[in-house]
Amino acid sequence: MRLRILTLVPLSLLILALADLYGILFVQQVEPACLGGTALVMGAAQYNGRPSPAFERRLGGALELYRSGCVDRIVVSGGRRDGDNYSEGSTGQRWLLEQGVPAAALIAEEEATNSWQNIRNSREHIEGELVLVTDDLHAFRSRWVAARHGLEARVVTVEAGGARSSYLLRELAGLLTYQLGLVR
Repeated sequence: MRLRILTLVPLSLLILALADLYGILFVQQVEPACLGGTALVMGAAQYNGRPSPAFERRLGGALELYRSGCVDRIVVSGGRRDGDNYSEGSTGQRWLLEQGVPAAALIAEEEATNSWQNIRNSREHIEGELVLVTDDLHAFRSRWVAARHGLEARVVTVEAGGARSSYLLRELAGLLTYQLGLVR
């Protein structure tokens, strides 16, 4: 009996990982209904107050949603790493201001250091339809986390840059740690 249980655990984890891999690779972008609402830009790196290329792509996606009238407000989520002078949230907010988005339409969430916290910490700022803006390979995990917080979300994606295979492995590991309750 004990041997069966020891065999089932890795098998169950393998099945979960394969299902997650399928979700990550084949999740479909769900276009917003363009009824207004909130775009939540999932955090990404910033370099001394300048968005990283990945973060700038996400911010650009949110900017397009705002300019097309699909969202009324943008929440940019992300805190600081050790040694940072700026948070991801404030960096993204400043970038969007420079692109002409009015301050009244912008909110910076500046404490989150992972996707779980991005959504948890931003919940209070969400009004109307929630549109997550993130990389294509991060979309499945982001939507999964939103659902765990009781939020229905549409996802608008930008193409992830860099080595997709390492990004894919990082996403798979991140999703599994959330599913197993190892990170919150």
